[in-house]
Amino acid sequence: MYAISPTVTIDASPEQVWEFLKDVEEWWVASNPDHESLEVYSDGERIEEGTRIRVRERIAGIPGVADGEVTEYVPGERLTWEAPKARYRFYGFPLEVDEGVTWKITPTRGGTELTARVWASFPDSVLGTITEWTFEHVLHGVERDYRHAMRELEYIKRSLEGTAPT
Repeated sequence: MYAISPTVTIDASPEQVWEFLKDVEEWWVASNPDHESLEVYSDGERIEEGTRIRVRERIAGIPGVADGEVTEYVPGERLTWEAPKARYRFYGFPLEVDEGVTWKITPTRGGTELTARVWASFPDSVLGTITEWTFEHVLHGVERDYRHAMRELEYIKRSLEGTAPT
């Protein structure tokens, strides 16, 4: 298991950051070239606790599909999405990983701090142990996942501060 918590400070109010963040369909795919697609399955017109979300992306070069659910939704403060048994293809082998992210908004003097706490837990098996070791020590996956999450945060920062590339 690993967990990372990259953080950015944004020159915008917590309310502005929250409004942007919860509109995940508009920003997530564009925020990182490793993001392929995002599908929201919701009964309503907004994301809330219980909303199902499927993402297709690469983490440290490994392609995967994660079917998850918003498990915590505290307006203006934090949003958690968890995907038990996200499916990846690791050197041709299918692998299921439990993963998730909590986006946390913290007001600061004159702005907002946005943290993405990302975690992943590999299977408790021989293949899981080998895969986790390879991911961490050969692919440098934890460091690459940190950069992956930081790229998303920097995209949000640039978008809200008006410095996003066109």
